Amino acid sequence: MTKEESFQFLPLLPLDMAAEGRVLHVTHQIPYVVHHGDDRWILTPRQGHAAMYAGMESLNDEWETLRFGWTGQIYRRTSNYGNSSASDMLIDKLTDHEKKSLEDDLRRSHHCIPLFLDSESVAGHYDGYCKTMLWPLFNYIIWNNATDGRLERRQWDAYVTVNQKYADLVIEHYRDGDTIWVHDYHLLLVPAMLRARLPRARIGLFVHAPFPSSEIFRCLPKRQEILKGMLGANLVGFQTYANSRHFISTCTRVLGFESTPDGVDCDGHFCQVGTFPIGIDVDAVDAKRQNPNVLPKIRAIAEMYTGKKILVGRDKLDLVKGVLQKLAAFEKFLIDYPEWANKVVLIQVTDSTTAESSKLENKVSEMVAHINGTYGSLEFTPVHHYHHHIQADEYYALLSIADAAVITSMRDGMNTTSLEYVMCQQENHGPLILSELTGTAGSMSSALMVNPWDYASLAKAINDALIMSEEEKLVRHSQLLDHVKSNTASFWAHSFVKMLHHACTLSEQSSYTPLLNIDYLVSRYKFAKKRLLCFDYDGTLTPIRKTPGAAVPPKDMLEALQALCNDPRNEVWVISGRDEYALDQWLGHIENLGLSAEHGSFMKHPRTNKWINLAEHFDMSWKNDILEIFTYYTERTTGSFIEHKRCALTWHYRLADPVYGAFQAKECQNHLENAILSKLPVEVLVGKKNLEVRPTSINKGEIVKHLLASQTFDFGMCCGDDKTDEDMFRILKRSDVENFSVMVGADDKKTSALWHLPHVQDVIGAMAAMASQSSQSS
Repeated sequence: MTKEESFQFLPLLPLDMAAEGRVLHVTHQIPYVVHHGDDRWILTPRQGHAAMYAGMESLNDEWETLRFGWTGQIYRRTSNYGNSSASDMLIDKLTDHEKKSLEDDLRRSHHCIPLFLDSESVAGHYDGYCKTMLWPLFNYIIWNNATDGRLERRQWDAYVTVNQKYADLVIEHYRDGDTIWVHDYHLLLVPAMLRARLPRARIGLFVHAPFPSSEIFRCLPKRQEILKGMLGANLVGFQTYANSRHFISTCTRVLGFESTPDGVDCDGHFCQVGTFPIGIDVDAVDAKRQNPNVLPKIRAIAEMYTGKKILVGRDKLDLVKGVLQKLAAFEKFLIDYPEWANKVVLIQVTDSTTAESSKLENKVSEMVAHINGTYGSLEFTPVHHYHHHIQADEYYALLSIADAAVITSMRDGMNTTSLEYVMCQQENHGPLILSELTGTAGSMSSALMVNPWDYASLAKAINDALIMSEEEKLVRHSQLLDHVKSNTASFWAHSFVKMLHHACTLSEQSSYTPLLNIDYLVSRYKFAKKRLLCFDYDGTLTPIRKTPGAAVPPKDMLEALQALCNDPRNEVWVISGRDEYALDQWLGHIENLGLSAEHGSFMKHPRTNKWINLAEHFDMSWKNDILEIFTYYTERTTGSFIEHKRCALTWHYRLADPVYGAFQAKECQNHLENAILSKLPVEVLVGKKNLEVRPTSINKGEIVKHLLASQTFDFGMCCGDDKTDEDMFRILKRSDVENFSVMVGADDKKTSALWHLPHVQDVIGAMAAMASQSSQSS
């Protein structure tokens, strides 16, 4: 069975995926360079990102696709040959007529939807935030030029604005059933922007760049905004497992979100995270290497270096590609293995896309001159450095004739040169020397793995490659070739899209809780004769805070709560896990309000000042055993603390390291369940960043049951946000009153409630709407 066939057996995956709408690709640029000449548009394939474009193209057999992206720089053609020439003029601005003409041409001929950006936006977004902030950080380079922050703020504003333009363009063309695939670090805010407007859309994000560890990523000032933007997707894909693991860990450590090895729970929305190593279009590469124009180039290179072993390197000239390290290691090779003098040549091809590479180019040129001056002669030059873009036939000729390829990247999302080299070596079987820090290293174990900083080991690897037996070469190459042919660009693209559909199908099969319709709520509230209204406090009437004492009640909530209590047809209660002191301090001044503290352990009826201890006859000696266990874990978990309540003990770890705190909480829970619960009449409540131990016969549901029995109600509303509130929902569900149980949070959160409201402010809005109706009735 092929890998493509195996994806048909993903559980819950529809068999006919083509019937499920289009695939909308959102990339930084469209795949074409645009020229205008002779009153027509000339579109030529854009250099670079060949693997990504090939993968996108492969989906056309199964789906209708649209490609969204910036047009890139547009040129006015002054010559008839080549993609562009020095005499081609840059067009600063297009007229509305020209934009419409180009849009029509791209949509009709290439299924592309262009985005037009002005030069200021490009400078702030791409040249600014993407290249000076995100690209270095993703490649483990920390900025060293301290500023006052004004430039960074302008660049961030440009990044946000441009991302919003991409999102708006996609939304304009979106149809129900479409799948949206966003590509790379230029557009990390787009998924959340789309999610805000298209909550049910299938959204995927693939990051082609590396993703750093949390210790590096947390240096980014806008780290939270970037992560939340990414988490708007249903599926986030990376090139390697390490990158996926770093992303999940960063979301937990920076945002405090709960996570599993499969993904991140972002306020109830589960974002799946996966590894999808990109491949190449093997058929296209095979055709190009066998092009009739390649063979003459191979012969020319062979004649030029007769009797010499040829090492090949081809890299972009930037800091993470390790060109300087490669040259230093090659010099070390010439020193340590003098028998290869005048017998080995390194052909290094570089090209650059940024102005910053000029400094690096000077360093490379100096090192090349030093090596050639020291180890070369009039008859022989050890290093040939070509700093320009070479034609495809020259490139494939070099890869085909090489005796070994040397790739020494210090950081790389996925190095496709290594894959192309393997395809070109089907006759020679030349070894591949590959940096263990590249994205491909994890799946190409038959290459000679090297640390680009270890010059001596790298020099030894070069020697090993040159003296390797033909049998070993064949075995290694066969294994590499099998991998390259199996993991193609097409397989990468199909894997990602089908896994995205699978993730969405699983999510859609969860029982979504419908959004509470406020108008419907108010209409039923209006005609009810006697109403019971019960509210949790933290996470329902006020947002969750890092420290318990910071959760002060909002002013608008207090006003709405008082208005509800003023209606004689209402019985209003706040049923919280807080102690009596906190509830009295924050809500004690509200007239006609009933209060219940510590998850139902205490009650204070409306129009009284006396708290009733419902657990006063319970044996509380269990607290000593629980306190001993909580103290043990507090001493070993920095940032955690114990909250003492009269009828419960709570261990908080919200201020602890998120990963270690969750681990310790699980250990503590296991300890309690194994050592305590079987002996004592208590239970453990797993809350938001806390564990609480309380008597088993006390919970919020018991309070609601008591209230329902005390009077005859025809309307009941219970609002809460976590597991402790499920007891209220279940009791209300079993009663005869009209049920408005409301879970505060995402619609796919598992709950017994019949309705949901997304945020605390929505609850306050519902309270205000009911209060307004009460005022009108009176």
